[in-house]
Amino acid sequence: MPSTLKFPGMMLRQIGSQKLDRRSEPSGVTSANENVIQYDQVMCTKLAIAYAAGLDMIKRTRQGNVGGEAIDLACGPGHFSLSLLRFLNYEHLLGVDLSDPMIATATANATQLDSSRKADFIRGNITDLSSIESDRFALASFTDAAHHMPDLDTVTGVLEEMERIVASEGLIFVMDLARLRTEKLTEYYVNTLASDYVERSLPGFFDDFRNSMYAAWTTGELRSTIPATTKRNWCHIVPRGLPTLQFLLGLPEGRDKPFLRKGWSVHEHPLIMEWLPNWRENVSEGWAKETLSECRLTKTALRFASCQLIRRV
Repeated sequence: MPSTLKFPGMMLRQIGSQKLDRRSEPSGVTSANENVIQYDQVMCTKLAIAYAAGLDMIKRTRQGNVGGEAIDLACGPGHFSLSLLRFLNYEHLLGVDLSDPMIATATANATQLDSSRKADFIRGNITDLSSIESDRFALASFTDAAHHMPDLDTVTGVLEEMERIVASEGLIFVMDLARLRTEKLTEYYVNTLASDYVERSLPGFFDDFRNSMYAAWTTGELRSTIPATTKRNWCHIVPRGLPTLQFLLGLPEGRDKPFLRKGWSVHEHPLIMEWLPNWRENVSEGWAKETLSECRLTKTALRFASCQLIRRV
């Protein structure tokens, strides 16, 4: 399990002041057919670990156990979106993305999973959700896409719109990468975590991941995007040591406690258990074991993560 064994060394390299400036991505929209095809294989990459962590966090945080509508912004090929529908039992899912090929792929994935009657995927600009009525959704999610935005003001605008379209008792969920301290550490992390992308003929996905790590916001930058006019308390969750993921939770109005219940164990997690046979058969037994180990590591890191409550009320 090379990436797991190298993790402590990477944590040590993160100690110190921020040296790496942000580099915007070549394009904020993934629309080239080959890139979309490769991105559609996301569930057999290490990004599946982040998806599993995100679902678990929503389960622990949301007000109720079932019901209501969810919207997933910048939904891509729809794998996280459909996981919300299937594993967290939302009644309807709306996915929004600016890329026509992504929307077509997400729609096909919904049909293949026989979820088409509960899921709709539409092309739209997530920076302008004026066509969507206020207070409609029980959940709005925005995963692995804040770094696609050109500047922090744009991210704030998306969060303001998320707050408008989510009901007062609903949840806002943001998950994104965090920019690491130096270029050397970033290259080491990318080449360690994503070493199998090229081996498995996913060079476009590898390049996109590298570009995303350079375009990611620092933890302080993402925290600064919480709207000043919010009616909610927010939580900013950052794993200690090597913060490559970060989360913003816009809690239901009047609440200041983020977690209401326990999450799934790794071997209870429906996404992991559904995909484990696929990993074993179509990637390798070794990769499956490594990914399970990294799922456990991520769960532990989030258990001891920094959880900063931001009161803007």
